[in-house]
Amino acid sequence: MPPAFRSPWVWLPPVTGLALLVLLLASGANRAAFLALNHAGQAFGPLFWLHLTMLGDGAVALALVLPCIRRVPHCFWAALAAAVFAALWTQLTKQFVDMPRPLSALAPDQFFQAGPAYRRVSFPSGHAAAAFAMAGIWTMGVAASPLRRALLLLLASLVSLSRIMVGVHWPVDILWGMLGGWLGAWLGLRLSGRWARPTAGAGGLVAGLVLLGVAASLLVSRHIGIPAVLPAQRLIGLACLLWGGREMLRMRPWPRERSRRRRTARRRQIAEEEVDG
Repeated sequence: MPPAFRSPWVWLPPVTGLALLVLLLASGANRAAFLALNHAGQAFGPLFWLHLTMLGDGAVALALVLPCIRRVPHCFWAALAAAVFAALWTQLTKQFVDMPRPLSALAPDQFFQAGPAYRRVSFPSGHAAAAFAMAGIWTMGVAASPLRRALLLLLASLVSLSRIMVGVHWPVDILWGMLGGWLGAWLGLRLSGRWARPTAGAGGLVAGLVLLGVAASLLVSRHIGIPAVLPAQRLIGLACLLWGGREMLRMRPWPRERSRRRRTARRRQIAEEEVDG
């Protein structure tokens, strides 16, 4: 279950994001904020931001969920629910708001752009939604130190900002995506707390196999469209495939273990019958 709503770790991130979104829309500073951030971020170089933006890809985010399937099953189920909600939040918004990307609204020499040259359907950012959905799961769903929670939020913020630094999203896109991801994480944790299911059952096996397929796809897929991040993408895919596969093997009852459990249950039954007799 997520912490109580009065905890600042629950309400402060979305309230901050919403306040910034309202401020940008009310002041008309969206374009100016984009240009200022885009230029300032180039001090770190494009490779830094391209690797961060890779972490917000939906397939990468889903693969990173797999290793927690055995140790923190409530976060595993919550993350899957959050992923579905964040995807709906992003795609449904895109159906109603066809905002042009920076490449269609600004001259190319006004800002820095790297990676795929997207031009349409900017609002909102799916990468920001994915980043804050995953960060929200671990920030609200697991007892952790304030430093660890702050670092998770910092990482999610940098992944989201990377979409501005590579020139494909406006600040308002990032903030709306962040709100959807965080709300998805909160709802996912609520649902997993109310209808908790073990991941060792058939449902967990199917979900785990699907995510194993997602992790395996990262070894060969070029869907991100950024050749420079392919080695990191494949490394993440391999790590999640091996780690997640190991966790799934450890949570399955093997024949010897099932036999031991049956013997234990039989001895317990005999002992109970002797007491009753």
